Amino acid sequence: MDNNNSRFKLYRGSPIYQLFVSLMIIMGAGITFSVILSLAGMLIFGSDLTVLEKSGSALSNNDLGFLRYLLIIQDISLFIIPSIIILVMMKPEPAGRLNELKIPQLKEAGLVVILAFCIFPITSFTGQINAGMHLPEWLSGVEKWMVEKEDHANSIINQALVSPTFIIMILNLFIIAILPALGEELFFRGVLQKIFYNLFKSGHIAIWFTAFLFSAIHFQFFGFVPRFILGLVFGYLFYWSGTLWLPVISHFVNNAVPVILAYIQGMEKFNAPTDTPLWQQAIVLPLPIVLSLVILFYFRNKNEKSDGPEINQEQVT
Repeated sequence: MDNNNSRFKLYRGSPIYQLFVSLMIIMGAGITFSVILSLAGMLIFGSDLTVLEKSGSALSNNDLGFLRYLLIIQDISLFIIPSIIILVMMKPEPAGRLNELKIPQLKEAGLVVILAFCIFPITSFTGQINAGMHLPEWLSGVEKWMVEKEDHANSIINQALVSPTFIIMILNLFIIAILPALGEELFFRGVLQKIFYNLFKSGHIAIWFTAFLFSAIHFQFFGFVPRFILGLVFGYLFYWSGTLWLPVISHFVNNAVPVILAYIQGMEKFNAPTDTPLWQQAIVLPLPIVLSLVILFYFRNKNEKSDGPEINQEQVT
C-alpha cells in the first residue's frame, strides 16, 4: 500500500504535471529564496539592485561584492535548491541516494575534461559566425534590443570576471564555474531533460529541446549557437552515462578556463578580439570535432553494453 506521502511523488504524474509542478517549485521556492537573500545582501553590503545597471567604473568594492553575492544566490535559489527538491520528489524509492549523482570513473572524468577543451575551438568558431548574423531590416528594432541585452549581460559577466588577486580569482571560479555548472546541470539535464524524455518518448528530442531552452534562457542571442552546442554535449553526456557529474565537469571546465585566462592575461587582453581569420580557424576544426565525437561515441557504446541510458530507467508510472 502506498504511504500517505505518495500523492506528493512527482514520478506518478504525467510529464505535463511534472513540468507544471517543477515550474511552480522554481517560481515559489526560487523566487522566495532570491527575494529574502537579496534583501539580506542589501543590508550586508550597503548596496542595491542598481549594481545591475551600473558600468564597471562606477562600481565600488561593496557594489562588486554585492554583484558577486547576487550571482551566488541566483544559482542557489533558482537552480540548486528547487532542482534538488524536484529530483527528490521524482524518486520512486523513499530512501537512498539520487541515481543521477552516482560517481563516474576517473577515466571517464578525464575524457570529459579532454572533451571540454576540444569544444572550445568549435564554440569559438560558431560564436564568431553567430555574432556576425543580422536580422532583416524590418526587424532592426528587435536586433537593436537584442544587442543591448547582449552587451548588458556581457558587462555584468566582465565585471564579475575582474580578478585583481588570486583569492578573488578563486572566488570567481566558485561563482562563475562551480555554482552554474552544478545548478544548471541539475535543472536542465537532471530535471527538464528527464521530463521531456517522458513527454516526447525520445531521448534525442529531449536533449535537443532542452539544449534549445538552455541556450535561450541565457538571453545572449548572439551567442545562441555555441551555447546550444554546449547544451547538446551536456545532454548526451548525461543521457549516455546516467550521471550528472560528467556534464557538470564539462560545464565547469567551459566556465573556469575564461576565469583563469582573464586573471592571467588581464581583462583588456582577454577581451581583445582574435586576429585569426575564420578560414584559418576552420582548417583546424576537423581535429577537435573528430576527437569530440570519438569521446561522445565512447560513452554511447559503453551505454549500449550496459542496461541503457539512466534516463530511460525512470518511466512515468
